[in-house]
Amino acid sequence: MGLKKESIVIAQTFSVLDPYDPEAENIIVLLNNGDFAIVATVDVCVKDPQKTQVCIDSMVQIAVNNDDGPPSVTFEVTYELLRNGTIIATINDEMDYEAGDRHTNFPNFPLVDNNPSTGINTYELRITRVSTNAQGDIFVASRSLKATVFTE
Repeated sequence: MGLKKESIVIAQTFSVLDPYDPEAENIIVLLNNGDFAIVATVDVCVKDPQKTQVCIDSMVQIAVNNDDGPPSVTFEVTYELLRNGTIIATINDEMDYEAGDRHTNFPNFPLVDNNPSTGINTYELRITRVSTNAQGDIFVASRSLKATVFTE
């Protein structure tokens, strides 16, 4: 059984001109208080779950500006993919770099969902700043969440 008859792509994308500017359009500042931010969302309609696969692809630009911070910096960010409010995948990303620099990371988060529900499925990409000794801000800049729906 191969899923090959039809595919549909649904995507939400945000572009940010300056990933280090907290006032830039579409930028999200990750607070150091344990709160999460939902950074992208797509809705997928599923008619027959047994004959449907949803391939989720995401990209997030994480930027850190630590010009006045400690000499070496460690920070951790958690990425979660949710379907209808339930976490279906998690990645913890810990990064180290030298202070006085700007640092940008582009994690990619692919997933195939073989168990979508009948009806509208809302997929969300949620990011949490877990821990850091960075004194500066951590920004979520350009990002995208794309769902490719394959049906038989």
